[in-house]
Amino acid sequence: MNSRGEQLEKHEIVKSTLSQYLKDKKDLATFSRVWEACSEMNVYIQTAFQNTEVFGSQLGGFMIKDFEQIPAQDEYDGKETLLNLLKSPITKFEDKSKENQNDRFQPIIDFPNFLLIVLKLTRMQYENFVPAEFTLDDKELLKEFTNALHDVDDRAGFARKFVFNLLKAKFLLDNYIVHHDLGEKEQFGDNPWKLQYFYRETPKKHYPKNRSKTQEVQKELIHLLSMFEVSFTPKQRKNYLFYCMMYLFSVNEPTENEYLKFLQLLARKYFYNVYLNPSCLNERNQPGPNAFDSVMLTGFKLNLDHVNDCVDYKSIFEDVYKVGSMDIPLYVFNYTDYILWKKYADELRGEKIKKGSGERNQFFEELGCSDFELDSFNNFYFSRTRKSLEHYYPQAKSGVDKPITFEDINRFGNFAMIGAEANSSGSNWDPKQKLDHYNDGKTDPVSVASLKFKIMMQICQDNHKSMLNGDLDRSKGMEWNVEDMRKHQEKMLDIILRSL
Repeated sequence: MNSRGEQLEKHEIVKSTLSQYLKDKKDLATFSRVWEACSEMNVYIQTAFQNTEVFGSQLGGFMIKDFEQIPAQDEYDGKETLLNLLKSPITKFEDKSKENQNDRFQPIIDFPNFLLIVLKLTRMQYENFVPAEFTLDDKELLKEFTNALHDVDDRAGFARKFVFNLLKAKFLLDNYIVHHDLGEKEQFGDNPWKLQYFYRETPKKHYPKNRSKTQEVQKELIHLLSMFEVSFTPKQRKNYLFYCMMYLFSVNEPTENEYLKFLQLLARKYFYNVYLNPSCLNERNQPGPNAFDSVMLTGFKLNLDHVNDCVDYKSIFEDVYKVGSMDIPLYVFNYTDYILWKKYADELRGEKIKKGSGERNQFFEELGCSDFELDSFNNFYFSRTRKSLEHYYPQAKSGVDKPITFEDINRFGNFAMIGAEANSSGSNWDPKQKLDHYNDGKTDPVSVASLKFKIMMQICQDNHKSMLNGDLDRSKGMEWNVEDMRKHQEKMLDIILRSL
């Protein structure tokens, strides 16, 4: 607590602890200036630390290799000791670039948890570090920095190395990782995720530019990064961000295609090597401690080996997410939606294939439904609000004496992720009632924009028409039944596994 009764932030204590080892006043001033600039999480680092020696003449690159190459700052007038902090009011870092709203964005991580990402990156450079013992949780911020300082002899060198890594990581976070637009409400067809780098055209003209000049590559980069982000929203669970940082640290300004290949591999390894690997999952089918590191790290390097395609993943999938299990992780559904979008992007997008053409008919036949237009694919994005597990055939209407058993409806083929508000409003309705409600024009389309769910609803619609025409003999309310669930699951698995 300081003299005003306000509690010190943990990251302020960490800053003070590290800075005490820097005896040179210019080093201390540089350390403090970089730390302050990186603390401003909702602006590009280039706006908070404008220096062409670091970021190049157009501020779009990272030009230095170590702490010593950071331009010296004015000498620091007084060490920021814990005693000084205790005597001073707590200050919050504010956005100093409010006049340029284009530079503002909502970062995917806060500063304390970002410090832990950078600390783990820094400690990977030391032989005595054990990654499996490290915790990416800001509750352990002080403990992890204490452990790090205990394990090094040159603490001043460690402080310099850490703050250099902090500067580089902030540059990479801002310019290579998605951020969310400031808009409060997501609009269907308007992807709120942005992947842009800061670009200075002239000293007075600067703005964010898309990471890729190619629209197809840009869109897939955004889909992959936002897929990870909505799957691992808690700021303490961003292992994927650590691996992205490791990759970006290891290469010198990767091309967009190289970066895309890495993200595709990361997504596949998460799905096949973690979520389809029983040894990595706990009894709730969630990744156990160090499950991701065990797959993605070999020693102190990224394991970028290809996924083994000789395994019978379909049988593994059915064993892990067996009938009757409600413990199917969010990532499994998000990866499914990504693969469905990728199938559309590879086979139909940009080809101007008309409805009724052979290619388009085959596309929807492989999905297992009739043509429901391509807007759902064109406008698709990963929403932060779509996290509720939906039984399309309602759980409340299943049981021993009912048309569908409890075990039957709890299968991958009957599940989709939708918005919690949409789910709660009609969780007990029949599939046809849900179809009519979700398509009534009043339900927020973002909530039901899952591609897998759109396919399920279209199958229900197809069955309803067939029942009206007398082509399908089923009782009312059974426009979606166990046979449909099984076929749909089989179709989805065929498409997913074919993409391997």
